[in-house]
Amino acid sequence: MQFQRKPYKRHQRISKQIKMILSDMILKNLYLKGSGIITITKVEVTSDLSIAKVFYSVIDNQISKKDINIFFKKKSRFIKGLIGKKITSKKIPNFVFIFDDSIEVYDKIDQMFVKLKNGKS
Repeated sequence: MQFQRKPYKRHQRISKQIKMILSDMILKNLYLKGSGIITITKVEVTSDLSIAKVFYSVIDNQISKKDINIFFKKKSRFIKGLIGKKITSKKIPNFVFIFDDSIEVYDKIDQMFVKLKNGKS
């Protein structure tokens, strides 16, 4: 009897599941006044499923990144409980939220290119 192998590891599949569930949950259930639009950019789950690093970015933010990080730190156990109900896994990872500033970096680079283009024209 030969078992069919999955195309990628279990922790990678769980990362994708968590990203989809968490994105939907933030959109519908979690609200932080003045935070703008919170987007989950990436989720990295360790191979032993003990920790999930959740990278997020914020668009149209009116409060500090530190306040958003404190908010997520306070809500991490609540989030773990909700995700535990939706994922079929014995072990649900603990969540660590990390601000992802890649969108801001890309925006600055784009603005630099616009300035260069306008300066040469």
